[in-house]
Amino acid sequence: MMLLSFAAYPFPHLRPMSYSAESAEFEFEPWRSSTVTLSATAIDWAVQVCQQEPDAAQQWPTLLRAMAVQGLQQWLEAGAQDLAFYCDRNRPPHPAVTCRVNGFRLAVVAQGSLSDEVVTIPQSSLDDAANFAHLYVLAEVQEEADQVTILAGLRRDRLLAHQRQGALVAQADGTYRLPVQYFDTAPDDMLLYLSCLDPEQLAVASPEVASAPTPARPALLTQRAGDLINAGRWLRDQLDTVADGLAWTLLPPLAPTHALMSTSTPAEELEAVLRDLEPTGVSIPSTARGAYTDLQQFGLPFRLYALTWTMFEPRPPEWSLFLFLGPVPGEQLPPGTRLIVRDAEAILAEQTLNPDLDAAYLYAQVIGTWDEQFTATIELPNGTTLNWPPFVFRPEV
Repeated sequence: MMLLSFAAYPFPHLRPMSYSAESAEFEFEPWRSSTVTLSATAIDWAVQVCQQEPDAAQQWPTLLRAMAVQGLQQWLEAGAQDLAFYCDRNRPPHPAVTCRVNGFRLAVVAQGSLSDEVVTIPQSSLDDAANFAHLYVLAEVQEEADQVTILAGLRRDRLLAHQRQGALVAQADGTYRLPVQYFDTAPDDMLLYLSCLDPEQLAVASPEVASAPTPARPALLTQRAGDLINAGRWLRDQLDTVADGLAWTLLPPLAPTHALMSTSTPAEELEAVLRDLEPTGVSIPSTARGAYTDLQQFGLPFRLYALTWTMFEPRPPEWSLFLFLGPVPGEQLPPGTRLIVRDAEAILAEQTLNPDLDAAYLYAQVIGTWDEQFTATIELPNGTTLNWPPFVFRPEV
């Protein structure tokens, strides 16, 4: 067996991002990286803006919400400086859509030091078709310590699924009451969503959402026993049923003539990357054939390419699997993303996107005899994984 792996290729347009450690169980325990101490300026603004609330009974909730907004902004700036944050500082923050981040509308749900098991949100934050919230952020405000802890998030699509199952009942005061257990998105996941997803991906509920608790580190793609992706069929311009079921698309033969063309199709984008890699010693033969799959079906704006070719010398003949993970046009891989390739016994190749290298994508190559198989895994910074069925090379099947 022979294995090759390469460092991520540097591109200049990758935004830095940091991620916090994630609790193995969902508990509202303060994560150090999601607790911030408010500045004096932030506190002064919160005090002043809550006094604009004409209803005296609402001034305290408004103060907590204003402090939570300031804490959210400081937390986001510490973890992802390029996220565009907007909040109208001239009026009290509204509980329905409190602020906007990178095109997402956020509803901030603030709790005091004595947290409740049930919180309320305005009905309009969910039901207003033109101005609903994409993401609900639960924050604990420790007003005496001037601290805010970002506890967890709740995606709109998940809340819609609860509503569809009859778990939400509109109250007479125009609110919904939610158990805090509904907030099942860890703080580092929220950073990932705000940085990588399109807001529309959180707008509509999918049928399977809320049918079971979401694990803290879910495997988004889990192979079934016996499933194999037969890369050998690609040489015959064919997909097997497993790859077809996983939404893989065959690529045309590599065409160097695309060098002078603008990149638009996935094949042309791959060829452009391969040309950029040539100075590093990466060489893909013209006989290579491959396929790609987009990961938007899992809520991730990424694309995975796989190329294969045969080598008949030395004997016995061998096959090569080359994997390339990159973003779809206009998006970016988050730093800390890992591409891992294994055989049945060990990790053969592993690459991690390093923000210090200003990298944009990951790639790796493994080589084995025709009876060997390889498994690819993508691991996100929060520990979420996608595991594909093993790649095999059986051109005669």
